[in-house]
Amino acid sequence: MGLREPIVVILLLTAFLTTISGRPVNGLLLLIVAIGLAWDAARNRRRMAAPPSAGTPAGAAPPSAGTPAGAAPAGPSQGEPGPGLLAPRRRPLITVAGVAGAAVFAAVAGSFTRYSWPATAGVAGLATVVGIGWRGPLRPRPDPGKLPVPGAVLWAGPLAAGVWELVALSLQPSLTTTSYAHPAISTLTDPVLARRP
Repeated sequence: MGLREPIVVILLLTAFLTTISGRPVNGLLLLIVAIGLAWDAARNRRRMAAPPSAGTPAGAAPPSAGTPAGAAPAGPSQGEPGPGLLAPRRRPLITVAGVAGAAVFAAVAGSFTRYSWPATAGVAGLATVVGIGWRGPLRPRPDPGKLPVPGAVLWAGPLAAGVWELVALSLQPSLTTTSYAHPAISTLTDPVLARRP
């Protein structure tokens, strides 16, 4: 079921093209992300499609053993965050800490040579932390419905980049030889990414 997600299809295609163009480690990492997203999407769809237990309305938690029938279950009062939610006053602090941590990580990981083992270990370490902390939504949310126009426009960018890469790869002299007559996006960005900043 998760293979119906457009991002999963894009990542699988990118993993395949990256592998056949001579970067199997990158292709493996992209494949792992695609499998993780497909599994997560399938798990969420199964959870949303599961029928609620008898006497429990859809989307509501079953009453606890200590809650009398007909009584409202104990929970956070109005204005208090529920379980797993941040208090509104702490959100800016968490955001600043997250941005600072991302800047430090980028400075350290970016100081290594591209495609070196320390740089790869940094990216793999970050991916491991994200994978461990990935538990899905903290609260049930309804399906947002159709993708709005701005979202569709944003998703058109990676799709166009993928088409560009596929065409450029097919027009190169070989899968592992870049062509400046038909450059891939990675070839165009190499001069920029070769600099330390």
